[in-house]
Amino acid sequence: MQVEPIINARFKQFRIKNELENIVDGIAFEKFVNYTIFTLHQPEAFNVDSELLEFVSVGGSSDMGIDGIAVKVNDIIVKSKEDIDDIVNVNNKNSKKRISVEFIFIQSKYKPNYDKGELNNFVDGVRDFLSETHNFPMNEEVKAQLKLKEHLLSDNLSIMWDTNPKVTLYYVTMGRWQEPEDLLGIRKQFIKDIQTLNIYDNANLTFVDSATLKEYYDSIQNTFNVTIDTRHIMPLTDVNGVENSCLSVVYGSELLKLISYEGIIRKSLFYDNVRDFQGSNPVNAEIHNTIKNSPEKFIILNNGITIVCDEFKQNNTKISIFNPQIVNGCQTSHILFEADKLGLDITNVPISVRFISTTDEEIVNEIVRGTNRQNIVLEEAFETTKKFHKDLEEFFAAYSQDYDTIYYERRSRQFQNNPTIKQTEKINLRVLTQYFVGIYLNKPHNAHRHESILLKDFNDKIFQDFHSKLPYFVTAYTFIKFEKFLRENKVDKIIRTYKPHILMMFRQSIGGYVPSFNKENLVDKHSKLILDVLADNVKTNKIFNEIIQLFKDSINKWENELGNSKRATKDVEKFTLFLIDEVNSNFKISENIDTKKTNNIYTGTVLNSIIDKFGKYYGFISKEPENIFFHSKDNEHIDFNSIKGKRVIFEILPERKGKTEQAKIKSVI
Repeated sequence: MQVEPIINARFKQFRIKNELENIVDGIAFEKFVNYTIFTLHQPEAFNVDSELLEFVSVGGSSDMGIDGIAVKVNDIIVKSKEDIDDIVNVNNKNSKKRISVEFIFIQSKYKPNYDKGELNNFVDGVRDFLSETHNFPMNEEVKAQLKLKEHLLSDNLSIMWDTNPKVTLYYVTMGRWQEPEDLLGIRKQFIKDIQTLNIYDNANLTFVDSATLKEYYDSIQNTFNVTIDTRHIMPLTDVNGVENSCLSVVYGSELLKLISYEGIIRKSLFYDNVRDFQGSNPVNAEIHNTIKNSPEKFIILNNGITIVCDEFKQNNTKISIFNPQIVNGCQTSHILFEADKLGLDITNVPISVRFISTTDEEIVNEIVRGTNRQNIVLEEAFETTKKFHKDLEEFFAAYSQDYDTIYYERRSRQFQNNPTIKQTEKINLRVLTQYFVGIYLNKPHNAHRHESILLKDFNDKIFQDFHSKLPYFVTAYTFIKFEKFLRENKVDKIIRTYKPHILMMFRQSIGGYVPSFNKENLVDKHSKLILDVLADNVKTNKIFNEIIQLFKDSINKWENELGNSKRATKDVEKFTLFLIDEVNSNFKISENIDTKKTNNIYTGTVLNSIIDKFGKYYGFISKEPENIFFHSKDNEHIDFNSIKGKRVIFEILPERKGKTEQAKIKSVI
């Protein structure tokens, strides 16, 4: 069978799932290649949110011969300086680890042959991008990536590098790679040129033909199979829901056939593993030292690897594995891979491997929890194995029948084999967590943080058993509708940066403050107000446009009229509260819910600031139907000398016996 028709089938499937049917073939192919190769480097990087794929796809006029650029920091593709700083700060706070940096470049051509001229343009463009001075014209997309490079090469960050940054290039066509000497010569010269810059290490240029591209795509989908040699195979006991299982000894060089391809570790193998590779830590250092100094002891000192797959077949000592997933053994696998790259002999390193053939998701969940309990793993890593999320998945399936179809993909790759489900119809834990915190908890300034951090910080406010499922569905529906709006309309880049803020404003403009989640009927009533709008595309787009304009006006007012900083507003709570106040002032909030009774956050003007006989400040804030009292003992952070006449956001303190209703000022606007 010719490979090209297979690639075309994969390409067509990708276009349908990502709603790219109306884009010309060449541009759509560039996105297909970028998606495939960058997903090899970071699995799930493009799940649900289409923004990252747009960001890394830089092809067009003045693209320097480059179609895709990704900047990776600690194996994460970043989009902004803030992303980089967050990774660095978390690194320093948690483990004082140094950072790894990689620059990845792609040129892809939807044609059957490699072209020497195009390759020269590609490597010349990359060479210019990586240099200190630049002679080539750059479009805005390339410039955005260049800013990330320059930030990482600054003195403040370069001292934190673990090693010099890697440089990786891919030149992709639909043809067959025949190793022509002139193209190999261009690669050799490019690598030499990059090395002379004395900034980058491990420069490499890979030529990807149609056969290799197919392998890449199948690898990220985990729809591949591999045959490895084993020793001492022992069947395990029968278990309902498990078709087959066994325990075996596999040597390192054979395991490498499974965990890597063309010198790249198959990151997608570890989707269901509760932890990503932890890098150089004491435990992993011990694994490495055992491989180096006492390989024969490895099997008695290491817990081994657990592989879940759709099917495996045994033929003497050979095992053929279909659609595998490593649910335990991420650290071991990565250390073996790194040891091989460093030139250590892993041929005689024995590893105990359990092979389990099952397609039962509940059994997979039990295996994930059971095989990782012996490790130090945060409970947050098991979040989607909880009953709440299973119920939420079923709720999405049932409730979306009356609206646009939305799937809650609580487990990675859960719907990947269903060609009828589009990427734009799915929501995952990361996005649902971040946007629920932003939209319903009114914390968009926290929404950019990693979901594991949010689950810990808001552990008593999100995914609670007593919670109505409807707000979570509304969160997903709002997000998906806005993503579609962004695809179909041109908006300023700042709008994409502040998506959680925009969507919080959208919800607030329709329903006002969110009732207490203890009051399920009121929360559902509030959520249905939002759903009624989302069900009408015309109404939804009208309010999106109004909110975007209000956001632009608000940020202008924040910076120019109020004299606040133009920087660092995205993660500032005071700015969030200011936006809520602007929404409340510009929209007639629905009166279907009595927000005064269901929420205790208000805005008002400080009418006076008086010193009592004890030298303490007190006063009143405007509020209907009666002004509300405040006292400095509840507001020690406030400067009362200049507060009179200022607009403030405040909450009403819990009632205290014998005391009048009192306010605690959250922020001065």
